[in-house]
Amino acid sequence: MIIKTRLFGEIKISKKEIITFIVPILGFHDYRQFILIEKETAFPTFWLQSVEDPKLAFPVVSPFSVDENYSIKLSSQDCEDIHVREVDETLVLTLLVVPQDILSIRTNLRAPIVYNPQKKLAKQIVLQEEKYAIHYYIMDNRN
Repeated sequence: MIIKTRLFGEIKISKKEIITFIVPILGFHDYRQFILIEKETAFPTFWLQSVEDPKLAFPVVSPFSVDENYSIKLSSQDCEDIHVREVDETLVLTLLVVPQDILSIRTNLRAPIVYNPQKKLAKQIVLQEEKYAIHYYIMDNRN
C-alpha cells in the first residue's frame, strides 16, 4: 500500500509495518496507526508517521541515547496490553519537541512510548515517579 506523508512524500509500505497504538498518544486520540521511519542524524532519530493523516509525524528518539541512566519498569497491565513479558522485549521511544532554537530541543522522559516490534503494538505510558523530566533539554545543561 502507498501512504502519503508531508515530510517524506509517498511511501510504499506493507500492512505488516503498521504499528497499532493500544492507547492513543496523549493529545492525539483520533490516531492509532503509525509506521516507524528511521533517519540518520546527530543521534538516532526516528519518525512516527501516521498512516491515517499525512500531516501527522512525530520525531522520536531512544531515551537511552539522551540519558544513559534511563530505565523504566512496565506494569503487568502495560505488558499485557502490548503482549510482552518485560521491557527488554520492547523498543522504548520518547517524543521530541524541535523548536526553532536548536538549544531548546527536548523530550519528555516521563511519557515514553513502549513498542513491541514483534506484534506491532505500542502504548504511551506515563511514569508515576518524578525522577524523569517532562522537559528534558537535549542540547544544553538546563536539566
